Amino acid sequence: MCLSTPTTTENGADKTSATCSASSQCANATDVACNNLKPKTALHDSNHNHNNTANMNSIIRHRTDGQNTEAKQHEQKNSKTKDSKNHTSSVASATSLGYSEENAVYKEVPITKEIQEAIENEVQAKEFKPEIKWLDLVAQLYLHLGAVYGFYLLFSAKSQTWMWLVLAVWVSGIGITAGAHRLWSHKSYNASLPLRILLIFLFTIAGQRDAYTWALDHRIHHKFSETEADPHNAKRGFWFAHVGWLFLTPHPKVAEKRKVIDMSDLENDAVVMFQRKWFIPMFSIISIGLPVLVPWHFWGESLWRSFWICFNLRFTATLNAAFFVNSVAHMWGSKPYDKNISPVESRLVSFMALGEGWHNYHHVFPWDYKTGEFGSYKLNITTAFIDFCAKLGLAKGLKSVSPDMVKRRAMKCGDGSRFLTDEYAHKDAVWGYGDRDIPKDDLQELKGMN
Repeated sequence: MCLSTPTTTENGADKTSATCSASSQCANATDVACNNLKPKTALHDSNHNHNNTANMNSIIRHRTDGQNTEAKQHEQKNSKTKDSKNHTSSVASATSLGYSEENAVYKEVPITKEIQEAIENEVQAKEFKPEIKWLDLVAQLYLHLGAVYGFYLLFSAKSQTWMWLVLAVWVSGIGITAGAHRLWSHKSYNASLPLRILLIFLFTIAGQRDAYTWALDHRIHHKFSETEADPHNAKRGFWFAHVGWLFLTPHPKVAEKRKVIDMSDLENDAVVMFQRKWFIPMFSIISIGLPVLVPWHFWGESLWRSFWICFNLRFTATLNAAFFVNSVAHMWGSKPYDKNISPVESRLVSFMALGEGWHNYHHVFPWDYKTGEFGSYKLNITTAFIDFCAKLGLAKGLKSVSPDMVKRRAMKCGDGSRFLTDEYAHKDAVWGYGDRDIPKDDLQELKGMN
């Protein structure tokens, strides 16, 4: 193939030949050039095709992504529209019910001092480990060891000292049961001023702290019985309920609940508040001095012997009588009125504590001035004392419980022992097959067996 056009000249052959030769050379050169160009052209075509394909894929992806993005944006727009409509509807409903954004339940609440104290108390309660109050422990050891020694000296004491000891235990016990317990803790009756003065005097002989503090802890005991807030929680064991609570640091919840018990009635009682203010000197004179000096002065008892018998032994005896109510009367006995609580009925404790052992009844009906349904005056001397004061006009407004209320509660919640003492005892008993009192369902089943 010639790349040049042949021309005619005078020496046409030569020119043509030259041209052809040149053309031939050109052709050869062209072949070489073409051979050199062919791979490059193929690679270029391949790259071009690849780029076209990549561009096409990119365009497709771009369009697809664009479509997806538009779809997502459209979906989000619809979702926002729905949420906006729902929110508007919710706000409209809430507004119609009287709610507003200001009192919304999800609104952040500022941490107040009260909330902070509650959180700290909760943390302390979880981490609570009681510690020994060594001074109180030493005092209890001294009292009980001294009581043992006083009991030993009692066998060499005069007979008048024996009688004085019994009288001091009894009258100081009345100060606890009729005064601090049934009057000031439970308000189960109203006492005149002379009777309140007498009771505060007798209670001071017992020496079991001031009446205000005694009543406060006892109200907490009833309100939060058998919980961590109970000062002498029986679930922590016999010894803790009996005496350990006096020389171990109280649970934080005890101090917490002391703030919520209403004590306004005692705060308005001048007799109670006077004794609280002057308890230390009154205790020294009335609980220690008077019981010890009377035997020494009137019948010549040894002052040494009188101290260990008429203070240590007498004080510890009344203390443990009260302790038995907190321990024994919460552990061993029947539960005629409520089987779901810890307190029980205990004749032994009733004898020792002047009628305070009917404890299951007492926790169910704490306002009853008798603190028990059954039991003669022999096992409830405190009730006899209050009844006597009522006849003299010194006690009024004696609160009690009707027999029907007692029976209803016993039938609903008791362990059944309540009805072993009256006409209900044999209510459902039968003598055998043929007794007309056999329940109809039982009778039909029996007939089906034959």
